[in-house]
This record gives sequence, structure tokens and C-alpha cells, in this order.
Amino acid sequence: MPPVTETLTIHLPAAAAERLRRVAAMTHRSIDDIVVATLQVNLPPLLENVPPAFRDELAALETLSTDALWQQWRVTLNETEIAHYDALLAENATDGLDAAKSQELMNLRNRSDQLMFRKAYVALLLKWRGERLPTLAELETR
Repeated sequence: MPPVTETLTIHLPAAAAERLRRVAAMTHRSIDDIVVATLQVNLPPLLENVPPAFRDELAALETLSTDALWQQWRVTLNETEIAHYDALLAENATDGLDAAKSQELMNLRNRSDQLMFRKAYVALLLKWRGERLPTLAELETR
């Protein structure tokens, strides 16, 4: 069954329309294909594509001010949590963990995953709001 499509009318600057036509001609593809490919690559993912456990928290980020998003982007695990996480990982790799430590490791991993999803979504929101994110090189010098 072919994918469901929808017709939209959009108004583009002439230069953008010409760019679409040229890329379509160069690649021997339709303008529709070029627009779809561009949107798939450039738009942020929908929350429906994120694990359900993180969706509500990420949706709430969409309502924050840009300044509040920058504050969220700077959040990290504290040094004690990182050291404990690293120690548990090392112990797990060599000796294995008892049930209590396995639970601690799972909790820290979940917290780390939650933070990673939040920061990634914050970065997407900032970028879509026209903010410039630091490069990896800039982050490494901080």
C-alpha cells in the first residue's frame, strides 16, 4: 500500500524555490522527494519516536523560555554520581554486582539516559529557535 500523502501549499522565497528545482534536476528526483528528504533530515524528531518514559518531560521543555533551555542544557550529573557510576561499572565488569548495587547501577543509568534525552532535545529546541550551539572543540576547552 503506498504511503498516505497530503498536498500542502507553501510560499517560498524565489531563491529557495530555485534551489529546490536545481537540486531536483541534479539528482534526477522530484521536488517532492527533495522536500521530503530535507524535512526528514532537518526537522527535530517527534516525541512519538522517543521512549515513552521520557515523553512528558521532553514535551514540557517545549514551553520553556530560551534562557531556561540554556540552563537545562548546562545540567550535568554531579561529580559524586559520576564517580559512583564509574565505580559500579568497573566493579560490574570485574566482579559482578549484588542485587542492591545492580539496582543502584540501573538507577544511575536511567538517570543518565534521562539527562541525555533531555539535553539532546533541549539542543534541538535551541537550534530551532535560532540559537548557536557550541562546537565540540569549544566544549572541550571549557
